[in-house]
Amino acid sequence: MSIRPIPALLNPELRRPSALKSIPRGPQLLWLDKNENLDPQLMALTHRLLSSIPREVLATYPEAGELYRKLALWVGVSPESLLLTPGSDGAIRLAFEAVIQPGDEVIHTVPTFAMYPVYCQMFGARVRAIDYTRSDHGPLLNPAAILDAVREFSPKLLCLPNPDSPTGTSVAPEVLRGILTACEAAGTLLLVDEAYHPFHPQSVTSWTQNSQNLVVARTFAKAWGVAGLRIGYAVAHPRTIALLHKLRPMYETSTLAIEFMCRMLDHVPEMTQSVAAINQGKLVFESRMRSLGFRALQTGGNFTHIAFGDRGPAVHAALAGKVLYRAAFDHPCLAGFSRFSAAPPSIMAPVAELIERAAGA
Repeated sequence: MSIRPIPALLNPELRRPSALKSIPRGPQLLWLDKNENLDPQLMALTHRLLSSIPREVLATYPEAGELYRKLALWVGVSPESLLLTPGSDGAIRLAFEAVIQPGDEVIHTVPTFAMYPVYCQMFGARVRAIDYTRSDHGPLLNPAAILDAVREFSPKLLCLPNPDSPTGTSVAPEVLRGILTACEAAGTLLLVDEAYHPFHPQSVTSWTQNSQNLVVARTFAKAWGVAGLRIGYAVAHPRTIALLHKLRPMYETSTLAIEFMCRMLDHVPEMTQSVAAINQGKLVFESRMRSLGFRALQTGGNFTHIAFGDRGPAVHAALAGKVLYRAAFDHPCLAGFSRFSAAPPSIMAPVAELIERAAGA
């Protein structure tokens, strides 16, 4: 007799990429395709810290108490308001596990982080999608549509990355406050994904102390430069976090990740300097693109969108085999744009030069 999987796993639309078919990126290429932090100065620091970790770490199980206490000081909440997770993705999945049963309603934006629709399919949720529309200023999200959907459907979960990805758009604090108020009235859990903090400095983590309806997901992958360690965390009211802790695995993450981040949190100034350098590289790159007549969208993350127009084929040919980036998007709100991860000026300058030569500048 064959196994009897949960119905969601029989959904033919639920697919995950094959890990066996993944191909390592070539070291000769400049990796600007996954919004990683490749700041050389920060990588020198992370390598030094990694080398300082004692050998016993690989042989022992995790003890996370010290990291919780140090992280609480950085975030500005109590340790009881935190839960370590395998990246922000782990915090997102916990939110689904905590409140979603088959048939429950979930609201998320489109386009957005790829795992939101995957988790909706995985947990058998009914999706109420809020689409970005195209505008002269880039992708546009209508806050009224979100509020109307919350009030009409009383969803179990509203997923709202801030900034969102791939759009790079963000929601103003006063708008977020209104959305949270509507979620509290509807009994909805509001999941705010702050993966790009502090590239986008605004945060709602402090709001968690006064609302049990808010969970903030964060990661150390972007600003902190350790995407490979797969460590993030959830921030929520202590009562909400206590519920999420019931769903955690035996150990939240690895001993290596815990020991490393305990050391890394002593280097907030270096992380802040890296963010500033990447933001500067992004601004200079966008300025050079605009000087060529290309359109550049403002984003809240460590990436930028450039529209090359009718010179696109020449630009893409010039970058082929040299730079990895996202050349195109399917959703109409980003049609015609290419996305480049941002990096310090020394890394972005050669990319700009390739584009300038291809554009005939």
